Amino acid sequence: MKLKLVEVREEAKGTLSFFWKPERPVSYIAGQFFYFTLPSLKYPDPKGATRHFTLSSSPTEGEILRSTTRIREESGYKKTLNKLSMGSVIEGEGPNGTFLLDENEKGAFVFLAGGIGITPFRSMMKFATDKKLPVPMHLIYSNSIPEEIAFRAEIDQLSKTNPHIKVDMTISKPEESSQKWEGLTGRIDENLIRKLVPDVSVPIFMVAGPPAMVDAVEQILGKLGLPAGRVRSEKFTGY
Repeated sequence: MKLKLVEVREEAKGTLSFFWKPERPVSYIAGQFFYFTLPSLKYPDPKGATRHFTLSSSPTEGEILRSTTRIREESGYKKTLNKLSMGSVIEGEGPNGTFLLDENEKGAFVFLAGGIGITPFRSMMKFATDKKLPVPMHLIYSNSIPEEIAFRAEIDQLSKTNPHIKVDMTISKPEESSQKWEGLTGRIDENLIRKLVPDVSVPIFMVAGPPAMVDAVEQILGKLGLPAGRVRSEKFTGY
């Protein structure tokens, strides 16, 4: 289907959201992704003109679809995407994916996000809040520096609006930031999980982020004795 670009918004350092108006209404579940195909590439990219991005929007937010990504200089696709003029039309296909929030599932959930892996969780938390679902959600979100925290204000607001949402953010390279960081530091590791999740036997863990981060966290959760059925993951390749 055709998707028309109607807004671009900076979410964090190097991270942009693109808002698309589809030619017809799209029914999707929070956490699913879409394929986005550009008409042509202004910059060469060996992987071609199609990528898939999780919809960071929630189904409760109306017809406009929101995709969020980190713009990387080494990606001809993303450089071309960043140069699209307002009103540009591209091709979209979806929704796809099983990394999602079923509103009939009671939880509780622990969301472990690294970098741009926050996108499905932004969708899920917004959906649960708008639908007033009594589902406990604990977001643990890791970034290198505070400037890279995507949806920071939105996440703070969701945690204030929804009593079922708890948020912890950790920064792995605070020394590289111009901002003072007084919160948690370090990557998402076994010590951090044990510190923030007193009883790991209770929640369902959902992990999203760069492949190396997801692999490492999966190994940690396995070491903690979680059965595979209580760990769900989605790897975000950097393109």
